[in-house]
Amino acid sequence: MKKIALYALLCLFLFSACKNEEKAVPQPIEIGDFSFSSKTIEANTPFQITYNGNGELDDSFFYQLSHSKSYPFDLDFNNNTATITIPDSISAIAFNFKVDDDYANNNNEGFLFSVVDNDEKMAIDVEASKQNYIINYGENFGIEGNAKNALNALENALEKNPELKKEWIDRHIYLARQVDAKTAKDVSDMYLSKFITKPAETLEDYNTLTSVYNGMRDSKRSDSILKIAAEKFPDSDLALRSVINNFFDTKELSALETIFNLHKDKLLKSKYSSFVIETLAKANYNKGNIEAFEDYLNLQNNKTDKASLYNTIAWPKAEKGEDIEGAMTLSKKSLELIKSEQKAPQNKPPYYTPKQYEKSLESTYNMYADTYALLAFKNGDLKEAINYQKIAIGEGENPEMNERYIQFLKADNQHNNIVEEASEFIKEGQSTANIKANFIEAIQKTDNSKNPKTLLAKLEAKAKEKEFNRIRKTLIDEEAPDFTVKSLNGDVVTLSDLKGKTVVLDFWATWCGPCIASFPGMQKVVTKYKDDDSVVFLFVDTFESGKDRIEKVSKFIEDNAYSFNVLIDPINEDNDKYDVASAYKVSGIPTKVIIGPGGRINFKSVGFSGSAEKIVSEIDTMVELLKN
Repeated sequence: MKKIALYALLCLFLFSACKNEEKAVPQPIEIGDFSFSSKTIEANTPFQITYNGNGELDDSFFYQLSHSKSYPFDLDFNNNTATITIPDSISAIAFNFKVDDDYANNNNEGFLFSVVDNDEKMAIDVEASKQNYIINYGENFGIEGNAKNALNALENALEKNPELKKEWIDRHIYLARQVDAKTAKDVSDMYLSKFITKPAETLEDYNTLTSVYNGMRDSKRSDSILKIAAEKFPDSDLALRSVINNFFDTKELSALETIFNLHKDKLLKSKYSSFVIETLAKANYNKGNIEAFEDYLNLQNNKTDKASLYNTIAWPKAEKGEDIEGAMTLSKKSLELIKSEQKAPQNKPPYYTPKQYEKSLESTYNMYADTYALLAFKNGDLKEAINYQKIAIGEGENPEMNERYIQFLKADNQHNNIVEEASEFIKEGQSTANIKANFIEAIQKTDNSKNPKTLLAKLEAKAKEKEFNRIRKTLIDEEAPDFTVKSLNGDVVTLSDLKGKTVVLDFWATWCGPCIASFPGMQKVVTKYKDDDSVVFLFVDTFESGKDRIEKVSKFIEDNAYSFNVLIDPINEDNDKYDVASAYKVSGIPTKVIIGPGGRINFKSVGFSGSAEKIVSEIDTMVELLKN
């Protein structure tokens, strides 16, 4: 018996040894300037990333992917090495490395790794998770995605495990719509097929129906299903969504408050609570019901949302110079709330990492300080205005805020400080015409021995050199997809007809605040080049819908007296994409695309710098670079 037991034990040992031998030892891999522990990440096991390049590595982070969800985390490097451990509930990881202020993209493929368990098995939908991530976030990090590839990866996973459909239904229909209308209908019909012979009974059934009809933009059927679900399952999220839809559609304050009082407990516990409270508080404030305004805000536990409402009310008053003392009280509360959140963060949104949230709070505080400083200035408290505006300007990257700071210094006769501060703003290319005028005036009042115009010219030359070098680094060489669309005036415009010219495409919409804020500067640019036939400006109205679209756009252009050549970007009914914006991979507006005389995309920029002068200067530099 002893021999048999020893023999069995020996067999078990040999089997375990063989099994361990079969499991390959992970080998490090190199991708660009980075090395990784292995080509996959084993769950619950430390995984190391090392940066081997010479650039400045900063603000890197990664997403943990699980089914269709993405969760961001900071990636902390110490001596160019970072180590992470991933839980077994995660199927893939997407790294985003920021080097020299730009994200590395691994030749447009990104840095995506599958997560395996101890037996080296992956999640069934790991490829679907990766492709879905690329479709969602890829453009932000220079990664190219393809809706058809993402859809194929997902459908392969769903075929192997149909139970995953409830995790993926919304994204499944979304991805199908990105391919074309027929594919979207086929996918929707597949989900609806179970209800042909058997009506919806369970809450899961109704969730499926609302997902399908929402995905297909069939609001009538979706609303109808929500009403039925609300009656059958009054405590469900679907019932609450029906209440929220009703709240959205209601205009009268008394009716809004009736809805709120009927569903108060559920609404306050829901993800819609901040929106509901803000709507009711602001409506009461606008009607002068200050006590009710405060009562509603006392229900708001989210400090950042509460601070945002205070600032939303205070800023227009600061601009107009109305109710200054009352607005100062609200503005000061917004600052106190953000400062409190900075000390003990409690309301971080799920789309931020802790470091990103920290930076967001800092930026928010500076913006609210700008509001408070302007109110203090109009209230005659110069010292308070200067102190808070100094905070507001941060690193001096907002020319409008910089201008207000110089304005406050001037009112306090701080001419020496104006010379010092304005010099820096001008040299860094973050100034305005008023800053330059105040700089000249301050020089004249502090040192008659210097020629202020000569000093200004030297500073402007330094700014131009920095701008030239900065913009030259952003020079790209990409295909410019041809298009033929109608202008607001009914003219047909074809891009290829303009080859040999520099073409500036400005993607915008009437609902886009930053777009509208940039237009005074763009008008200056258009006016400056109106006699230069080698430069063409086309303002592409996109992401705009509605039967009255043409009338709305025409009225906006006429009301503001803009001399823009506006193109109407047509929407593709097959996939709900806007033709020109889609071709140029525009995901956010304002976006400017500069096409050189050779017919290639040479520059692309997103957002608005906050300064009309800066827009003119940047486009001047781009045009000059392309001409030379």
